Amino acid sequence: MIYINGKWTEGKSSSFSSISPLDNKLIWDGNYASNSQVLNAINSAHAAFPDWNKRGLDSRLKIIQRFYTLLEINKEKIKDLIKLETGKEVGDSLSEVGASIAKYKNSLNAFHERTGKSSSPLGKNTQITNHRPHGVLSVIGPFNFPFHLPNGHITPALIAGNVIIFKPSEHTPLVGELMVQLWHEAGIPNGVINLLHGSKGVVRSLAKHPKTNGLLFTGSHLAGMSLSKLMANYPNKILALELGGNNPLVVWNTKKLIKASELIFESAFISTGQRCTCARRLILSNSKSSKKIVELLKKKSKLLSYKEVSKDYFYGPLISKTAAKNFINFQDSLIKIGGKVILRGRHIKSKGNYVTPSIIDMTGVKKIIDKEMFGPMIQIKFVDTFEEATYEANNTSFGLSAGLISDKKELFNHFINEVSAGIINFNATTTGASGSAPFGGSGMSGNLRPAGFYAADYCAWPVASVVNDNF
Repeated sequence: MIYINGKWTEGKSSSFSSISPLDNKLIWDGNYASNSQVLNAINSAHAAFPDWNKRGLDSRLKIIQRFYTLLEINKEKIKDLIKLETGKEVGDSLSEVGASIAKYKNSLNAFHERTGKSSSPLGKNTQITNHRPHGVLSVIGPFNFPFHLPNGHITPALIAGNVIIFKPSEHTPLVGELMVQLWHEAGIPNGVINLLHGSKGVVRSLAKHPKTNGLLFTGSHLAGMSLSKLMANYPNKILALELGGNNPLVVWNTKKLIKASELIFESAFISTGQRCTCARRLILSNSKSSKKIVELLKKKSKLLSYKEVSKDYFYGPLISKTAAKNFINFQDSLIKIGGKVILRGRHIKSKGNYVTPSIIDMTGVKKIIDKEMFGPMIQIKFVDTFEEATYEANNTSFGLSAGLISDKKELFNHFINEVSAGIINFNATTTGASGSAPFGGSGMSGNLRPAGFYAADYCAWPVASVVNDNF
């Protein structure tokens, strides 16, 4: 179902299905929005914008607060639907719901701290800075956090006074529909939020239409590049790209081998490696202790459970058959260019899209495949000096997250100043991020419009005024 101007209706374009990655069984089928329905959604949002903006912050917050009350009431239902459509384990799904609930407070704090209204003396005059919403913003959601990440765009955008056209991932239409249903129950005015199912054709139509004012996208860097080229024709529109990463994790000078192996394991394999901040490359000193860490990592990886009903926080299936196939193919490509197998990943074909972890030693391999592999795989490289480790950490066109594990804090002071990434953690997982901090990266990881706490920045634009009160 799609949602336009406060009403649910069937899509009128091509059909598509939601398949559970747990067992590849059909759980939902429907239709994409037609061109006329896309146009109706745009017109509906455009018509709703003036009233939503003019009603003021307090009035908007009453509705937004009701939505968040409904999140609390329905968190078990949301958790179950996330698990069904993404295959995430219970703990992982609950974690996403919790992050979604925390978004309201963080977004409101960011609105006041980074936007809102401020003034200061300017000689005999007063300098005033106001912020205004853009208007109609399109939010394009990913499959891996189908509730939390779109909500991370929608909430700050609504607080600022924008209206929304939301297109969920084709893999998670039910989660997207549940989110919009909760907004409907919260009393969101007609047209302020609209939901369209569709593929890249719908996204392109939303991006190009003269009545839309921006596009907030979370997804792959290839899709991000395509959108960036398209939006170059529309410099008047805001474009926020939250893309992927080929993230390094360096371990250097630590005697805490077990703790280090546990941090590596979580960094690489949480959510079956389907987080953009997961560690993809492990850089180690060429030492006996590092080889011991690898053995501990291998041992822990082999203990993962693949039962039908598991409480394993880290491990579910990949999102689709294609994702499982791409995972194995990428592993084969690393081995073909000289990678040495420490632990070979395999597809458990009797269990949906489950795959086992892959650990490949790429030391000495000259060719680099600089790609984000969305799956439970980590490439290892042994080096002789910390300078080499820092060089290898930067040896990527991406720049989302990075991490250093060490007993020496002074190494981190060097690391954080040398490594190019938007999230750089010390003795913590590469996936550790706070909603009260900015989220985003450099290079191919986005267009330097961090999400998280800084999402407020791309949801409103500043208006500067010099006011002469003594005229």
